[in-house]
This record gives sequence, structure tokens and C-alpha cells, in this order.
Amino acid sequence: MKLRLHLAVLLICFPLIASAQNSPNFPSLPSEVLSNYSPKTPQSVTPEVMADQARKFLGSLNDELRGQAALSFDSPEKSKWTNVPPRGPQGGVRLGDLNKNQLKLASDLLATVLSPQGYGKARNIPLADDRLLRNGERRPGFGAEDYWLAIFGTPSKSEPWGLQFDGHHLAINLAFHGDGMSLSPTFIGTQPRGFELEDKTIEPMAGKDAAALNFLRSLSDSQRQDATLGSDRGNLVAGAGRDGMVPEPVGVSCQGLNEDQTEAMMKLLKLYVGDLPEPFASRRLNGLSKEVSQMSFGWWGPATDGGDYSYRLQGPSLIIEFAGQNLGGDPHNHLHSMYRDPSNEYGAKLGK
Repeated sequence: MKLRLHLAVLLICFPLIASAQNSPNFPSLPSEVLSNYSPKTPQSVTPEVMADQARKFLGSLNDELRGQAALSFDSPEKSKWTNVPPRGPQGGVRLGDLNKNQLKLASDLLATVLSPQGYGKARNIPLADDRLLRNGERRPGFGAEDYWLAIFGTPSKSEPWGLQFDGHHLAINLAFHGDGMSLSPTFIGTQPRGFELEDKTIEPMAGKDAAALNFLRSLSDSQRQDATLGSDRGNLVAGAGRDGMVPEPVGVSCQGLNEDQTEAMMKLLKLYVGDLPEPFASRRLNGLSKEVSQMSFGWWGPATDGGDYSYRLQGPSLIIEFAGQNLGGDPHNHLHSMYRDPSNEYGAKLGK
């Protein structure tokens, strides 16, 4: 009896493993489309263009899939994102349940509401996740087909709505209200750090470690000493499930940064904020440039190229975190990062 029960549980929890192994379409259709399709991008990104592209995607879905993808603006699913697989049934439509045309329209949508830098992450992180599939076997919660796209509210050029694209190592939360746009909270991670695709090396999070190290090295000896908080790498403190949590500022104050140091810090900021399309990214960076004197920067671990370190850059409307992870044996090959605007989570202050 116990044996039969255990077998039944396995079949319930992992029904896709055997079928995926035997499927002639494995790797998945989402992997194929993300690898090969070049999405259509508008010449200029406006609230009307973004809303129109969202409506095109929703219009391609049948009633069942549209019911999964189109959620109420205040749906509790909005805050249930996590980077820990398997998440199981969740809000949004699963990429693995879309046909080729729908996947192309989903890519068109993501390439419209994100910059080329941001779309690169939305495309490449699921493809990196494919590399975690063991010998081609399906693993629940892993792989490009287990990423989910949800639209909250009715896409509009003037009324508030939202979009979430999430799965293992990715949770992009976008909010729209007229000319306002928010990217908070957004989790960006990857494992592996890089992979080969069509004879090119792809690194979804390229630069986020080196830019922070360059900023640290731009500081004076006394500033660097204040910034360094420990000899061992730390971890994210404002990640999934921590909405509303604002850590105490730590590290060195950015109040006294000189011009070169400020420039180095803004280059780091752009690697996060630059996931927004223009002109929204420039507006956000301009606003953050006025908060520099109120920011702080903390560093944990060695200040060496390839070192095992973490950092946090924090201000009144900013929390940025980065840390390698031990799972997998090499923290350089398993990276996590977090971007938050604690004053504007899920676009809370847009339109006010």
C-alpha cells in the first residue's frame, strides 16, 4: 500500500518528466523561440504603444489562457513572485502552454516594455535556466517553459496597469500609469553565469560585479574602509517575500563623492535602472542623481577581480543588492541581484 501511494505521489508531482524526455520537441518551444526570434520593437516607446502591445498579446490567447494571463489590478498574485522553484500553479500564463505565434507576441511585448538591456535579461535568463536541466530531463520549475507572464488590470495609456514576468532566477515587476513607469521590485539572477548560444558567449548579468568593484576602487582609502563591512560575502536581505522591508543603511555615505566617483556609481545604477526603456530609464536615473548625497554603499568580501563578494547600494528610493550563491559549488557561477524602490513598490506612487 505504501509503495503504491509513493508511486502515485510521484506521478502527481512529476507528471511531465517522462513525457518531456520522450518528446521530439524537447528542448521546449519557448527555448526555440527565445533563441531564434528577433522581436519587433517600436521606434519610440510611449504609454499607448506599450498598452497596445499588451492588448495584442492578450488578443492572441483563447479564453482559458486569457483567463490565466489577465488578472485584476489588485490581484494578490502580484506579490507572490519567488525565485525558488518549483512554485507550482501560479498567476499568469505559462510560456510552455503558448504556441509559437503567442510566444512571439509575448517576446514583442517584453521587448517593448523593456530596453534592449532589459529584454536581454528576460530572454537570456530562461535560456540559462535550460542548462540546469539534467541530461535533457524535465525538472519542475526549471527551464524556459516554466516562466510566467501576467498582466494586471486593463492595459491603458492613461489608467494604471501592471505586468509581471517571473520564474526561476527572474521576477520583473512593471507598473504603468500614464507617463509614469516603475520597475520595482525586480529580482535578476542567473545560473550558470554564462553559456554558449550560436557560437556566442551569453552572460545575462554581465558587468554587475565589475561595475561595483570599479566604484569601490574609486573611493579613497578611508571611504573604502567605511564601505567594507566584512571579510565574507553576505546575501540579499530584501529579496522575495520581503516587500516593505527597508534595511538600515550601512557602509560609506555617498554624500562626499567627487565627480569621478559619482560617475562610477551612476554606471553601476544604469545596469539596473537601464532595464527600463527610454525615456523612462533616463527619468529614473535623473531622479536618483539628485539623491546621491543620501545614499550609502556597503561591501562584503574581498575587493579583488573574481572575488567572492556582495554589495548593497541604498537610498531613499533605492535598494540594490548583489551576491553570489553557494548552491552549485561556485558563487561566481550562481548570481542573485535585487532592485527595489521602497517608495514605489508595484508603482504605488505613480499618478499621485
